[in-house]
This record gives sequence, C-alpha cells and structure tokens, in this order.
Amino acid sequence: MLFIAVTLALAGVSLLLAYHGSVERQSFKAFYCAGVAVKERADPYRVEPLRACERRLAPSNLPDGYVEPAPLPGYAMAPFGALAMLSPRLAALLFATLLALAATLSACALAEMLPAPRSAVLLALAPLTLLNVAYGEVVPFALAGLCGAAFLIWRGRWFAAGLAVCVALIQPNVGLPAVAAVFLFAPRARGAVAAGVAALALLSVIAIGFDRNVEYLTQVLPGMANAEIVASDQYNLTHLLFAAGLAAPIAALLGKVWFAVMAVFGIVIAGVLAVRRREPELLPLVPPAAALLFGIYLHDIQMLLALPAALMLASRVRGIAFRALATIAVALLVAVWTQRAGTAVVALDALAIGGGVFAVWTMKNRVTVSALASLATVAAVVALQRMQPPLVASSMVTKVFHAAAGDWAFNAWAAYLRATPALTAPALLLKFPTWIGLLLVTICAVRLCLQVPRPREVDSAIGVTPNLSGSHEPQLASAPYSVFSRKYD
Repeated sequence: MLFIAVTLALAGVSLLLAYHGSVERQSFKAFYCAGVAVKERADPYRVEPLRACERRLAPSNLPDGYVEPAPLPGYAMAPFGALAMLSPRLAALLFATLLALAATLSACALAEMLPAPRSAVLLALAPLTLLNVAYGEVVPFALAGLCGAAFLIWRGRWFAAGLAVCVALIQPNVGLPAVAAVFLFAPRARGAVAAGVAALALLSVIAIGFDRNVEYLTQVLPGMANAEIVASDQYNLTHLLFAAGLAAPIAALLGKVWFAVMAVFGIVIAGVLAVRRREPELLPLVPPAAALLFGIYLHDIQMLLALPAALMLASRVRGIAFRALATIAVALLVAVWTQRAGTAVVALDALAIGGGVFAVWTMKNRVTVSALASLATVAAVVALQRMQPPLVASSMVTKVFHAAAGDWAFNAWAAYLRATPALTAPALLLKFPTWIGLLLVTICAVRLCLQVPRPREVDSAIGVTPNLSGSHEPQLASAPYSVFSRKYD
C-alpha cells in the first residue's frame, strides 16, 4: 500500500507540474519543437524553426536571439516527432506521466536486487526524478534502461538486457560506458547490444536523415560542450578548470581526457565485479556513476543515473566503515542541493534520504540511522544554501543579442550564456556534496572489487543469480515543485 501511495504521489506531482505549464516552459519546449522540426523534415539543430516554435509555446521577454537547443541524437528525436502530433499541453502531460512511470519501474527493478522495500527505493529516486520532470528532461528514461538491464541480467535474460541497456543511450555521455561494459563482459548479450545500436542508428537516419546525423556528431556534440564551458550549472572538469583560470581549449581537452579515463575505469571496475565477484547485474550501473564524476556536459539532473550504483554498492560492500561511507554517498546523491530549500523541497528531500538510507542500511538501528541521516543531510542543504543561495529568476539580466535563422542553435545558446552574467558566475559550493557522493561511490566500487567473495548460499526466498556464462548459481543470502520550482525560481 505504501508503494502505491508513493507511486500515486509521484505521478500526481508530475502531472501537476505539466498541467500548470512548468514542463512546457523548460527544456521540454526545445524537445517538443525539435519533434515538430523532425515531423516537418526541417533541421532540429538550427535556430529556425526552433526559435519560432519555442516562442509560441513559452512567450518570454528574452532577447530575439534566445533559443534553447535540443542536443539529442536522431534516435532520441524520433519519439518527440511522434509527440509533436499532440498539442503541447497534452504532449507535456503524457511526457510527465512517462517520466514518473520510468522512475517507478526503475525502483521496482532495484528493489528486487537490493533487496529493499520498493517504496523506500522509489522515495530515494523521487527528488531527482521530479527535478527532471520540472525541467522537462529525459534522464529518467535512461535510468529505466540502466535499471532494467541490470534486473534482466540478474534474472539471466541476456538478450532483453542487451536491448534494455541501449535505452540509456538517450543520454549518450552517460549511457555509452554502460553499453560498452555490457558488450565487453556479458558475451550472451553482445548480439542484442549490436542489434540495439544498429536499430538506433537506423532510426536516427529515418528520423533526421544521414546528413543531419553527421551534423550531430561533428557539429552539435562538440559545439554544445564548448558552449557550456562557461555555464555555472555544469558539473564537469572542463568548467572547473575554466573557472580556475585555464584557457578554454586546454580545459576542454583535459575534460575529454578525464572523461575517457573515468569511463574506462568504470568499465574495468564493473568487469571485475562481474567476473571476480560474479555480480554481472552491476555491469550497466557502475560505469555511469564513474563517468558522472567530472565527466562531459553534466548537470544536476543527470546525477539521478548515479543513484542505482550508489544503492547497490551500499547494500553489498562489507565493513562498518565502508558501509557508512556508502550510506553517506546515498544520502548526498539523493538530496537536491541546487533548488531553493522551500518547505516542500526540504520535506521531500528528508523523506527521500530516509528512504534511501533505510533501503541500504541493513544493520541494527535501521530506522534511527535513516532518520539521523535525513536530518543531517537536510540541515547541510539549508546551511550551504545560506552560504551560497541558489540562482533565482530575479537575479538574471540578459543583454540584447541576436541570432540568424540559419545559425546553429548551440551558438545562440552560447551567446545567451555570455549575455547573462548570472548564468556564468562560478558557483561551486552547492556542487561539492554531489562530487563527494560520486567520489565515495567510486571508492566503494573499488573496495567491493577487493573484497574476497563469500561462498554463495541458496536462499529459497530470492532464488538464484545467473553468472556470466548464462548458467545459474545460488545467490548470496540477504544480510542480517509545484514541489520544485522552475529552474531559476
């Protein structure tokens, strides 16, 4: 009953955000308008027709040059082409519902593998899910792909798992390491991964044509990353180095190298966990968490994709010290640090942190530890926001700038950032808890690799876990806006 109540609450708040227009005014307007462009066989990466469509959906007093880009690959544009057949309001309602459903399915999959109450896991996912709904972003779909793939691997359904992990490519910079890990270390899923990637490539060509796919790879991806080097809401190493005074080209190069290193590191760690510890369900979950640590083109919304790894590792790592570190990581990653800490946001954070800690802390005093972790983390959120308040709309002033109809949308976005000093002022304090959480997840993943595997014992209540060869062996016994306001409100 509690799970049903949490599910209905999540869906209800998501629909409320969409009904009141919050979703339409955020990134969803860019995705919807890109879908309109796809449907009309226009270029979704140019200023026009994006700008005209966005102004119809969300009229604003911003300068004429303002347009929000939709830097999605062609296969991710295709569903928005279908959504564009609906009215913007109906499309936003359906989109918000699907985001809530994706988070719910992800919670069900994770709860089975932890094991933990589904309500507790869904609570842990709720704040960042609602943040994505409020912003109109697609990250929960990638979450469902990762968690679905992990669950299907856990159940020994390799072909379905290979297809599921490809869904995470809707966020290419985070999903790619997960796909690579499954392809490399789950031989029985390779055919499905190859088929899934081929299907996405074909869908991309059908949706936007071959030439525009080339545009996406050669112009949009590097152009969008370069445009956001100055953006204060970036979580990547490139922005951190640029804010420290390093030249943009050097900062960008070092950021790309770091991303490659962390992606490979995450893939290797996941492979060791799958082969040595025979926990292949971690293959699609650990690499994204590693890639999110100072990776490329990252925002707070994408930190949702680190939570599955944080929860799974916290339930598996041994030793009181590492259990404590893993639990701290869960609390830090569940909380939303960048939204103004109003009553509703603080209450949701408190419930979610309590749920996340309850899901992974299997030792005695479970309820007490969950409550204390919740109170301590929420107190830290409020304290840090007093030191560095989140950006609000009233503090944003944009100078006049222009953009030609045929220009790239990411160039117009770069001009908008440069014309809005509040969006480029360094703001690092509220990011540190998330970075610490990601670092702790990485440390716990390494620790789990070094642990000596325990002999597996049959647990009739849970069943058996598949190993990489596809046979089955016994599983380890289980151990004794609006809630969010709009982005800058």
